[in-house]
Amino acid sequence: MGLPVRRKRGALWLILAALAAGCSLPLERPAVMEWNPALELRTATIREGTIFYAVAGDGPPVLLLHGFGGEIWVWEKQVAMLSKRHRLYIPDLLGHGYSDRPDIEYTPALFIDTIKQFMDQLGLRRMSLIGNSMGGGIAWAFAATHPERVDALVLIDSIPANNVVAEVRNPSFRWFLAIRNLPLLPNMAVALHTRGMLRATLMEMVFDDGLISDAVVERQYRIGRIAGTARVMTSTSRHAEEVDQYAGALRSLVKPTLIIWGDQDEVFPVAVGKTLHQAIKGSEMLAIKKSGHMPMWEQPDATNQAILEFLGR
Repeated sequence: MGLPVRRKRGALWLILAALAAGCSLPLERPAVMEWNPALELRTATIREGTIFYAVAGDGPPVLLLHGFGGEIWVWEKQVAMLSKRHRLYIPDLLGHGYSDRPDIEYTPALFIDTIKQFMDQLGLRRMSLIGNSMGGGIAWAFAATHPERVDALVLIDSIPANNVVAEVRNPSFRWFLAIRNLPLLPNMAVALHTRGMLRATLMEMVFDDGLISDAVVERQYRIGRIAGTARVMTSTSRHAEEVDQYAGALRSLVKPTLIIWGDQDEVFPVAVGKTLHQAIKGSEMLAIKKSGHMPMWEQPDATNQAILEFLGR
């Protein structure tokens, strides 16, 4: 007699879970970044664990926040130019990159609070915030809830203030969001992500697929293999709609704000940026041609020029 169907399915889930766990690697922080060996790397301790970050330059402080599943490297093409006029602080968000991955719920409120703690630990009372995608959402939500800590905002293809899940357009993210509340499956989808699958996802982030080299795939693949990453990605996605609770505060935000958007963004179309532009009083918006979801990485010259001009006023 064969095993009942339910027991067979249970056994399959256990096997897949074991395979996913076997794909995990321990968190080992690098002494240098291969894409910029001169970059100064540090750690800061907050209540939830250790935040890994890079610093560069001198001048008014600027905090750069990456997006969902991202890491410090997405800002690699900003370091040289922006650090000529500003002191850059570039963290891996809690649960991302080479920062700790505590077993907690990854809510918008958590990310906002960890930014406050990070600034407090470094003695930074006020600074300008630059955020891409989810990092943009954290930036505007932080500014809306802690306006006294923010000088200016640069939001690059940021998550919107309402209906973030409904606004997502690229296939990889839509598929993951569709399965995020199922047991085990989203965790395994992240843990068992192959290099080929990752390359396809990264290509959805850019207009020019040729930019997604083997080296770029490998650096992001290593980050995705760190133990706890799948749990963080799943938890973050399950709490995505909670950003809506900050929409009201955003409408009353009065801060110099520049919104930068890739005109070929497959994740959030330009229309999403225009809606965000309308929601933030006095904001400016710039569309970057021939760029996808990460114009700061795909079209760094145009993006860096716009940021420096805006922050230099």
